Amino acid sequence: MNVLLTSGARRIDFVGFFQEAMKNAGILGQVVVADPDHNAPSLQAGDKNYVIPHQTDERYIEAILHICKENDIKAIVPLNDWEVPKIANYKKELMELGVSVFTPDPQVVQKVRDKGKYREMLGSFGVVAPRSYLKLNDAVEALNNKEVSFPLIVKPRNGSASMGVEIVNDVEEMEFAYQHAVKTVKETPLADATSKDPEDNVLIEEVIEGEKFSLDMFNDLEGNFLASFVRKQLAMRGGDVDRCVTVHQKELDDIARKMGENLRHAGYMNADVYYDGKEYYVIDINPRFGGGYAFTHIAGADIPSAILALTDGRKVKKEWLQDDQEIELARHDRVVRIDERNVQNTFTEAGIRQ
Repeated sequence: MNVLLTSGARRIDFVGFFQEAMKNAGILGQVVVADPDHNAPSLQAGDKNYVIPHQTDERYIEAILHICKENDIKAIVPLNDWEVPKIANYKKELMELGVSVFTPDPQVVQKVRDKGKYREMLGSFGVVAPRSYLKLNDAVEALNNKEVSFPLIVKPRNGSASMGVEIVNDVEEMEFAYQHAVKTVKETPLADATSKDPEDNVLIEEVIEGEKFSLDMFNDLEGNFLASFVRKQLAMRGGDVDRCVTVHQKELDDIARKMGENLRHAGYMNADVYYDGKEYYVIDINPRFGGGYAFTHIAGADIPSAILALTDGRKVKKEWLQDDQEIELARHDRVVRIDERNVQNTFTEAGIRQ
């Protein structure tokens, strides 16, 4: 059984998790890794590694389909926000090749990537999101009516990696940040990830202060909820969680279950949740593995083993879906040597035009 991890980037640990899961299950297969950067560290860790076009490139799906056919891929697991919509849109074609696609259907991806509709969508099944406004005038009116107050946050509706995000403390700052966010959308892959005009792809949102949690939900390929994992964030570095502690908390587990059962996504999904002392607010939803899963894995869970079992039609073991609580964890860096002999280029191998 061969598995494809796309946009592996720096996530050498994820590659190792899948390799270990195959070994433990006695599965003969390869973990194939793909990334648009030839010097991505993960391309030194896979059993087979490919440089592919960027997801904004029209040749991206051509390369993905080629890798799946060439390597008899049985499961694909995307690790990057921006590529998920592309893979979701070609889910049917991939499944026809015999590939289990661990990404939500296109309509679910569209829902969770539009932060401007979180309050309406999540509220329909009892989960809270911050108040947000899609127009400057609406935000100003809400301020005047004392519905919200500064500070506010300005950000793209389908943002990723904190691009175009800015905290503002007065109307003048808000207007400047709004125009800057529009410019960011125009000049980055965010423009390719939505059909909205850049001016319609920015929102202004109330700021929630308090404890921060990473909340993960895992469903099977039919969208049935299987498990949730919660980590309290202790420290951040470069936009990623640097230290955290695993927690089992009923209110957060209930939020995860509601999201998993109502969104009915396939595979893994990650959300950021803030607690202001009174209410838990869902701030962001990522329709793929979050980097924070590595903490949960070290704390005892084994979702790669569950993914292999689901792909192979085997039973998912209960212990794979559980982690130990109150385990404090921290990241560390690892250095790898870049050897271009370990990497194949889909441009040349598949005859894809450069």
